[in-house]
Amino acid sequence: MTYLNERTINVNGVSVTIRTSNRTTLDLNIASTGNIIVRGPHATTDDEAQDLVNRRRRWIYRQLTHFCETAPDNPTKTIKDGEIFPLFGRPHTLRITRQEPGASAATAYTHPDLDPTLDLRPHAITNEDDARRTLINLYANETREWLKNHGRRITQLTTNPDTELKVSWRARTSWINRHKDGSLTLHWALSQLPAIHLRELLHRTLNLHSIADGRELDQHLRTLWLGRLQLAPVSEPPTNPATSDTCPKCHTRPGNLHTHWCGLAQCALTGRQRSGCTHPGTTCLTLWSGRWPGQEECEEYGFYYRPGANGAEPCNADDEGAEHDLNRLYRECVWDVRLQRMVLPT
Repeated sequence: MTYLNERTINVNGVSVTIRTSNRTTLDLNIASTGNIIVRGPHATTDDEAQDLVNRRRRWIYRQLTHFCETAPDNPTKTIKDGEIFPLFGRPHTLRITRQEPGASAATAYTHPDLDPTLDLRPHAITNEDDARRTLINLYANETREWLKNHGRRITQLTTNPDTELKVSWRARTSWINRHKDGSLTLHWALSQLPAIHLRELLHRTLNLHSIADGRELDQHLRTLWLGRLQLAPVSEPPTNPATSDTCPKCHTRPGNLHTHWCGLAQCALTGRQRSGCTHPGTTCLTLWSGRWPGQEECEEYGFYYRPGANGAEPCNADDEGAEHDLNRLYRECVWDVRLQRMVLPT
């Protein structure tokens, strides 16, 4: 509806906006910003608006108090190792991991031997906008996946069990928007909520029975990350770009054993990937040296390759596009248990 007239009056020291149009009734509501708005027909007088505000002042106070208690804090996150990003109520520790071909820009997972982790690739943090877009996409996809698994069970409790549940990547002013066709669009940040409170929010929107503490839900909604980011100060690059600090898979420090389920760890008895060996327990765990397994041997033996017209072709270490040829290393060398490295056969 187009408002043909809008003016502001003062009621007991509070600004009240009067918007008139071709409607026939007088009504009052409060915007999410806390602005008091009176809507009425063109003939609405200031006295009529003031009288309505005075009659409903108790309701206005309750609404303003509710907005103050539930307004999002919108915290700022820093893109650095160790920053915490919640996912379905569980804190995930951010790790800036090494670049890997075909790997997702951001991945959230829980490993048996690790705390919940969110891996972010270097190409996704070249600037704040790229990092924000990458992380928002992650949250939106997690929200959509949750709705696909659980949304139907909730909408079946309503008179319209086929209610469509969608997710928006855009920053919205409402956690859930209800559309004229009955569908609902959820804010991308809602996958940060504990699952029980995400259910409660949907129940609240669909006028269903309560299943969780509403005050706890409102407190959680205040603390959701809404996309505000800053990049950590850029540190000096290491002298050797192949050198890593912590293991990119299990994040153990150099000189320490890999975790039991680390997908990068070698077997101490065979030199092959430990996740595929059959030795019991942790008897064949190896130390993380700070280098990708096999790189030092490739440099010593001159095993390098680069993409060619007919696929991978051998090359020198200083050739453009040269990479460590780990396939050749494991094809032509054998594992020395005593030295804990690949050696050329005698």
